[in-house]
Amino acid sequence: MLTSKERVMRAMNHQEVDRVPLDLGGMACSLLDGVYFKLKNYLGFRENIEPFREGSNSCYYDERILDYFDIDIRRLFVKTSNKFPIHFPDGTFQNEWGILQRQGQFGVEFVKNPLEGAEIEDLDSYPWPRAEELIDLSGMKERARELHEQNKYAVSLRAPMNGIFEISCWLRGMQNFLVDMLSDEEFAHALAEKVLEVQLDWYGYVLDEVGPYLDIVETGDDYGTQHSLMLSPDCLEEFILSRRKRLNDMIKEKAPGAKIFLHSCGAVKRCIPNLIACGVDILNPVQTAAADMNPYDLKREFGDAICFHGGVDTQQALRGTVDDVEEEVKKMLDAMNHRGGYILTSCNHIQNDIPVENIIAMFEAAKKYGGA
Repeated sequence: MLTSKERVMRAMNHQEVDRVPLDLGGMACSLLDGVYFKLKNYLGFRENIEPFREGSNSCYYDERILDYFDIDIRRLFVKTSNKFPIHFPDGTFQNEWGILQRQGQFGVEFVKNPLEGAEIEDLDSYPWPRAEELIDLSGMKERARELHEQNKYAVSLRAPMNGIFEISCWLRGMQNFLVDMLSDEEFAHALAEKVLEVQLDWYGYVLDEVGPYLDIVETGDDYGTQHSLMLSPDCLEEFILSRRKRLNDMIKEKAPGAKIFLHSCGAVKRCIPNLIACGVDILNPVQTAAADMNPYDLKREFGDAICFHGGVDTQQALRGTVDDVEEEVKKMLDAMNHRGGYILTSCNHIQNDIPVENIIAMFEAAKKYGGA
């Protein structure tokens, strides 16, 4: 029987495994706070734990639950200073990018895009977040070394921030940035370059500390909707993926033993060859309910070049019956769990309206049917 680490490493290297690797709790497969507390109480874990962050709707990482489900990956979290988020009396709060947000019914909402009216000359004077001022590395190297030396689980660095495209949209306003790429290319390139510089700073600062101990480095940047890409493949390549390759190259230099994980929602099949070319090793969330994301086709066309992570549908199956969940898991295993290359978990975060029984059913079915 393989250890959890051996199982994940074999899957990521497209080798057969004794059972499908399981995951829960990353930047793209966490429990939202409401369902976390329901599951914790259902499983009888009475003692509360401290949240690993604020200003989000998924703030808890409980290894008791990971142990219960035999999850094969453990995560390192980047701690940031308590300077952010800055909370205001009206209930809004500001993050380290200067973006004003608030908690909405379905998650965090954006109130103000700080660069909405900016000109290119404003970018140099903008207060870009700096890693050494905001990241707290205390205890991080020790925990990374401990997990590495235990050699039991695959060790993943949870992404310290979102991606180039997302952050550019949040700073500028999505409509504005999409228009910029067509009508003001100089500004769009300059903004994306500034965001990349921050990413290189943050990832580099952390990886200088823990890079040698990592098996996975998480990144994220949503490119897809339910029906298509948000931007043309040409724009994606020119403005975003060319820069993502520079980030990926730096990550692989500083964490030479790690695979690069990318979370990108929606109908992203058209850009998978470009993602592979720029250095992505693991693609999440495999949103099979989106257009042209049939898991059998994805595995056949790209399964030898990229590892798929996720896939269990959260839009319908996990909101259905226990039988629906079991059938969904069996489908994903049949489509993807051969020649390695697959790590099973929910397709995106587990939402508050998903029954606890269905979460349990997902992992039980994976262990029941996911053997070699």
